[in-house]
Amino acid sequence: MKVLAFVQARMGSTRLPGKVMKSLNDKPVIIHIVERLRLSQNIDDIVVLTSTNPENKELIECLQAYGVKVFAGDEENVLARFQAALLLYPADAIVRITGDSPLVDPIICDQLIDAFYQERADYAYLSEWFAEGVDCEVISAQKLKQLDSHSLRPSEQEHVTLHFYENNDGKFQCIEMKNQQDDSHYRYTLDSFEDWQVIEALYQANHNVREMNYQSVKSFFDQHPEIKSLNQHIERNQGLAISLLQESEFGGGSE
Repeated sequence: MKVLAFVQARMGSTRLPGKVMKSLNDKPVIIHIVERLRLSQNIDDIVVLTSTNPENKELIECLQAYGVKVFAGDEENVLARFQAALLLYPADAIVRITGDSPLVDPIICDQLIDAFYQERADYAYLSEWFAEGVDCEVISAQKLKQLDSHSLRPSEQEHVTLHFYENNDGKFQCIEMKNQQDDSHYRYTLDSFEDWQVIEALYQANHNVREMNYQSVKSFFDQHPEIKSLNQHIERNQGLAISLLQESEFGGGSE
C-alpha cells in the first residue's frame, strides 16, 4: 500500500498571506512541515500541492531548491487539484496536511494511518480533543478520484474532505481517532498574526523543534502560559466556518 502526504499550500492565504514562506529558525514554514513529515514511518513520500497562480512562483522555487515534489493545480477547486495530483502521483491513500501546520506530528499521522487501514476506512480524521495544530486526515485515493468535484458545493471543493465528513452515514466508512484527554485548548496552527506570534515564540525558544513531539510542544505552552494565551480568542476551524457562512448567505466560498 502506497501512502502519500499531500500538503496543501499557497501564497494567497486570505487571513495571513505568505504564511507558508515565513521564516522560522532560518527555514520557511513549508520546509518545517515537510521535514517533520519525513519522520513518519508510514508515509512513503510527500508532495506539496499549490495552485497555478503566478504568486506561487516563490513557493515552487523554494520547494524545488529543497528537493521537495510539488504540483500546481486549480486555484479555486482544491478537490480537483488533489484529483489531478493523483494522476501524476498515484497512491492507495492520501494523508492531507494543510500549510498552517508547522508542528504537525508524524507519530499522530502514523497512528491515524494505522487506524485507517485497521478499520478499512474511506476517511479517517482526528477528534477535536487533539490540539489545533496537529490536524491530519487520511483518505482513500480511489474514493477521492471517484468524486465529481465540479458537481459539489463550493465548500466541498475548497475543503477537500468535507463531502466525506458530511456523508458518514453509510455512503463512506469514516472513523474518528479519539484522544485520551481534551487538548482542544492548545492552539498552534498558523492562521492569523496572533498564531504567528505563538509559533515564532516557540521556535525562538527551541532550536530542536523538528524533534519535539506532541507532549513536548504541549509542555512548552504549559510552561509559558503568557505565550499560549495570545491566540486563545480565535475560533477553531475558522476558515471552514467562514466558507459555510458565505455559502449560506451568498452561494459562494473561498480558499
